[in-house]
Amino acid sequence: MSYVIGIDGGGTKTTCLFLEADRDTLPSDPKMITGKGSNPHVIGFEGTGIRLVSLLKAGMEHYSISPSEVVSIGCCLAGVGRSEDEAEMARVLKNSFFNFKFSENYDLFIGSDSLAALKGALAPEAGEGILIIAGTGSNAIGIDQNGDIHRCGGWGHLLGDEGSGYYLSLKALSSVAKEADGRGPGTLITPILLKELQLDEPEQLIRYIYKRPQEKHEIARLAQCVIEASDQKDEVAIGILEEAAEELVLHVESLFQKSFKDTTPVMAAGSIFTHSCIVKQHFIEGIQRKGLGVFRDPYGPPEFGAALLAKSVIGTRKGGDGDG
Repeated sequence: MSYVIGIDGGGTKTTCLFLEADRDTLPSDPKMITGKGSNPHVIGFEGTGIRLVSLLKAGMEHYSISPSEVVSIGCCLAGVGRSEDEAEMARVLKNSFFNFKFSENYDLFIGSDSLAALKGALAPEAGEGILIIAGTGSNAIGIDQNGDIHRCGGWGHLLGDEGSGYYLSLKALSSVAKEADGRGPGTLITPILLKELQLDEPEQLIRYIYKRPQEKHEIARLAQCVIEASDQKDEVAIGILEEAAEELVLHVESLFQKSFKDTTPVMAAGSIFTHSCIVKQHFIEGIQRKGLGVFRDPYGPPEFGAALLAKSVIGTRKGGDGDG
């Protein structure tokens, strides 16, 4: 049996899919394994290599897959969208994977996690489509009828990430501070967030946030406080979520200025869409109102897209010259 491996590496977690090389559809019971995040701009390129080696080894042992059965690997990671990043990641992985003793002619595709997400989300018959992603961060990516890739967002949490978990968390923290000062309305976000962080009063947030550098995902997890408050009809929380949805609509609208049309499928992925009905519904209403394509649920997950990208380079022997 020959296998391709699809790797979807985000800032919070990494998922590996072991897919039979002759399959073009996602199995009902896929061979998958999940581990820690593998964004090379967070843990370093060498650190990413170490984590991926550990994860692949665990998965191959669990599913009794021999290295010699692996014919191609699609490694799609957060923060890897530029040619220099792809080249550096390819160099690190070639060295990291050396002791695996993969098939002598195995191929390696390196690209961005957003590209894998788009590839996995597109239905097999779809010739074009747009995917909006809202998880820890946010971005949009689309492929037109000519096969050209278009992107919007992906600027990171300091310059962008509007509509993401990080964005929602900052809005939540701000709403707590405003309520404490009397500059904003009361909100259920305050007691929910304080309970989540095991704090007694809002003023303790200052020490909690600034006493040590907070990882992006540590802040982003507070988005769940906004969602929980919205489930209890909190107006501040609902407003934050609707504002986030509008920001995500703007990502799609930007891409539509390229070469898309009103029948283009638009799909959504990421934890914010998964856990917030308000964001998803408001987003759908927004693209319908502006005539920005037709909403569709994703066909498959990002790791499936990474596996398909691995399949696409079989026999090319380019060793990582994938289009990210």
